Amino acid sequence: MKNIASVTLDRDLHYAKNGIVSCLISGITWGIDAVILGYLLTRYPFNNNATAIQASLVAASIHTGFSSILILLYTIYNGKVKEFGRCLFSKVGAIIVVCAFCSGPLAMSGYLLGINMAGPSYTTVITSSYPAIGTALAFVFLKEKLNKRTLIGILLCVLGSIATGYIAPVSSLHPKFYIGIAFAFVAALGWGLEGVFGAYAMDIIDPEIAILVRQTLSFLMYLVFVIPFIKGYNIFFSSFTGTNTLIFIVLGLLCSTSFISWYLGLSMTGVGRAMALNITYPMWAILIEWVYTGNTPSINLIIGCIIIVFGAVLVSGNPKEMLKLREYEE
Repeated sequence: MKNIASVTLDRDLHYAKNGIVSCLISGITWGIDAVILGYLLTRYPFNNNATAIQASLVAASIHTGFSSILILLYTIYNGKVKEFGRCLFSKVGAIIVVCAFCSGPLAMSGYLLGINMAGPSYTTVITSSYPAIGTALAFVFLKEKLNKRTLIGILLCVLGSIATGYIAPVSSLHPKFYIGIAFAFVAALGWGLEGVFGAYAMDIIDPEIAILVRQTLSFLMYLVFVIPFIKGYNIFFSSFTGTNTLIFIVLGLLCSTSFISWYLGLSMTGVGRAMALNITYPMWAILIEWVYTGNTPSINLIIGCIIIVFGAVLVSGNPKEMLKLREYEE
């Protein structure tokens, strides 16, 4: 018969394992999301080379809008939606406004432009370096200390980025490959900045509400500032064909599932382990794109992906500790 300590251990292990599954789902869905976005950008009205930049930004805005709607429905379902206004108009709300800009008009715009010009696999690999960028920014601006493991992780992310982007794929599909890689770095910078600003906010308010506020504000920023600036309303309203709308719904589901799974896993299994599993998304993107298109990924892409993901894991935490779900001695 099990004693209380043993039963508690079993419960904690089960909880941590569920967290691992949740974070893995987050990484897989974000990888699938990237590949489907790449496909979407080959469809009308996003496939016009003359309006490639505007179309990518419009796609980013609609993607953000659908995910915010679905996250809103989720918070209505779990009874947390009443916290939306309280969060938005609190002191922390100002921080989330900054996060909304970093993650939306900055990061998602760079992400979609990167996918359009360099393809989903290369873009996801470069953007997975965002934990290292966020840590480096925290070191510079917040004077946070870096230990040897974190510094090695940052250097590996730099080396992996060079390995990934140094050689363009032998293909006519992405003639603006290097510009796309630059935009992917913009996305990583945006998510890194979001991490610097958002860490404090996530400690104070419910993460699910923070995501909802962030996504909603990001979408409004696109509608009010970005789309009018790029004169993109014609593309915006032309985007809602039957098939495109269905694709955006699927993308919204994938995006919202990824965010919600990430934060559920975060609370169950810890920050380091959660982030390490979440940033496997470029591996899933490469695998899924390979299966979908039949194009074998290049050696430098695979090597760069492995180096960056390992570097980001080192930045996220001690790999030895991540492998220990719980320690228990009778």
